[in-house]
Amino acid sequence: MKGVASVVGRFAAQELAIRRAYAADPEFREICDEFADAACALARWCGHEEKAADYRQIVSELEEEITEYLAERYPP
Repeated sequence: MKGVASVVGRFAAQELAIRRAYAADPEFREICDEFADAACALARWCGHEEKAADYRQIVSELEEEITEYLAERYPP
């Protein structure tokens, strides 16, 4: 459940859709869990610019993936 909390924290306006997708779709659950892990790593490496840049990129890519997933399956 760490992934859903992290993604809801980032996309609070879409909480219901996120929770539904997380419960129903293992692929979305994996994306959310990866997002949570990457966000945690980014926070851990914030003092090391090179590592932080890598994790910022990963977080950004996962945010994009989450946004696309939600737009396709749960349009506004």
